Amino acid sequence: MFVEVVRGFMVVLGTAAGFWAARDLGVMPDIQALGGVLGCLLGYVSGGMLGRLLERAVGVVEVKVDRLPPAGFVAGVLGALGGAFAGVTVAVPLAVVLPVRLGVPTGGLVIWIAAFTGFRIVGQKSAALFEMLGLSTRPLVRAQAFDATDGFVVDSSVLMDGQLLTLARSGILAGDLLVPRFVLDEVQGFADAEDDTRRRRARRGLETLEVLQREGPLRVFVLDDEVPEHAAVDTKLAALAKRLQLRLLTNDQPLARIAELQGVPTCNLRRLALDLAPAIVAGDFVRVALTRSGRERGQGVGHLDDGSMVVVNGGADLVGGPDVMLQVTSVVPTAVGRMVFASLEKP
Repeated sequence: MFVEVVRGFMVVLGTAAGFWAARDLGVMPDIQALGGVLGCLLGYVSGGMLGRLLERAVGVVEVKVDRLPPAGFVAGVLGALGGAFAGVTVAVPLAVVLPVRLGVPTGGLVIWIAAFTGFRIVGQKSAALFEMLGLSTRPLVRAQAFDATDGFVVDSSVLMDGQLLTLARSGILAGDLLVPRFVLDEVQGFADAEDDTRRRRARRGLETLEVLQREGPLRVFVLDDEVPEHAAVDTKLAALAKRLQLRLLTNDQPLARIAELQGVPTCNLRRLALDLAPAIVAGDFVRVALTRSGRERGQGVGHLDDGSMVVVNGGADLVGGPDVMLQVTSVVPTAVGRMVFASLEKP
């Protein structure tokens, strides 16, 4: 269609140019008509060539950007209007300088090319345009299947995991992090809890979220979507991830099983972190702050940065104090990671 429109303008322009050229030469009326016919034929041939050339040039621009998103049509219309306005600023002077029969087709051609180009380019950047305006192009219900480029719905266990920032900076996690409002409220509640360990991890999670939003290794969006038909946070998460057709990023094994039973793909951040974490073997030294007493008498318990629990016999007196240097005595794999047993022996 684009080529035919360009050809139509060129036919009108060629006909007018041929007729006016013959008349300016002072030839007979029949020859003037012949000049118009020759101009029409020349416009038809050159219009097809020009239209295909312009379409190929616009296609090169189109290849360099992503396929139009669902909101691309709206953004394309805005781009077409902007392009048409820019074309008018060029077409009007041409219409004034050139004769009317030449200026009008030329101006129309310029406006059409500018509008078409604006639609193509701005339509491809619709997501960025809507983001600048503070709007979202992500629908609540999607017609497409799960897309690895969309990102993850995040639960509180991931936000409170010490490896989230490291993995985000490494580039292993691809896509956006979408944090539901009710998950953010849950983490805020943990940050005000009396349990020192949970309070410390929750506050670290909120700080990590701020760093991600500020530094931007991954884009972070807070979803205000509610799931009123469910009361439990885990059930809300699984239902929301299924509704949005996105993956769920969690360290909670029961939640992962519930989600997978509903057909929601899940990713375990803790498992990924442990697979990439440096191996710890007996005899290594680690520096850990003991935060609570263990199950057995005299034990102190702390956590490594990757969330692994460290149990120290005879470390109860050091609970709540500064970091201490510990020597690893054994490492026991568990369903959620690993448990490290250490002693107070110093290097």
